[in-house]
Amino acid sequence: MPFLVITSGEELPQQQLLARALAAAGGLDLPTAAMTARRCWGILGGGMSGEAAAALEAVCAGLGIAVARLPAEALTPLPQPSPVNRLLLEGDRAAFSGPGGFSAAVSAAEISVLAAAPVKEEFFRTTKTTEGPSAQEKAIRFGIMAVTGLPIGLGKSKEVLKQVRSSETSFYMDILTGGSRLRLASDDFDFSVLGAKKTFSSQVNFRLLAAELAAFSPGAFRNTGLKALLAGRPLAALPYDSLADLEKETLRLSLAKGLAGA
Repeated sequence: MPFLVITSGEELPQQQLLARALAAAGGLDLPTAAMTARRCWGILGGGMSGEAAAALEAVCAGLGIAVARLPAEALTPLPQPSPVNRLLLEGDRAAFSGPGGFSAAVSAAEISVLAAAPVKEEFFRTTKTTEGPSAQEKAIRFGIMAVTGLPIGLGKSKEVLKQVRSSETSFYMDILTGGSRLRLASDDFDFSVLGAKKTFSSQVNFRLLAAELAAFSPGAFRNTGLKALLAGRPLAALPYDSLADLEKETLRLSLAKGLAGA
């Protein structure tokens, strides 16, 4: 039977430790192991034989990394996220609502994982500009006219289409509850739930909302990004290159939370 090995606690071990474990158990050179450790989010191996899983467990034990071995089929995709853009907190109930009349009400105890991340997204836009001949082109044409006397003109302007690359950082939070996954985004959320604490910055509001939800559900496992947000730590160094990183980390946390509650 193939196996899956994951880090078993809420806290993700340091990448340097994970890299050492992957290098020793998998025969990888350290640069390759470091790249793997950066993207594994605590999922150290899947589809492993019993012998390979045991070897990885032994290496991790020697480095002080707590791991768990699960059947490989435990690594099933998370439910598709349901977008939410409003929240109402009343006592022990959180009522979420989203596009298309979606709504979900959950208790604090029903929330198993809170996972947040800043994700830089790049996009391209097309701009149209009018450009005339360059100074050098004008000088050449003027010289020709001066020598030949021919009225060739100084050149015409033309429209030029350009692709301009832009980037912006958005914040996302996935909320696991029972068999569902809710997702809120900083750029598409009504932060009126914050009341007087609401600011004009969606990113500041997101931090405040993250703190509200963390306080509301103290038993939920929290990911690396949420911990950094709550502690006010710099976020630029966090290795979230896309939403796929957030999803992989959330998946590992859901498995670890299940083990903790077993």
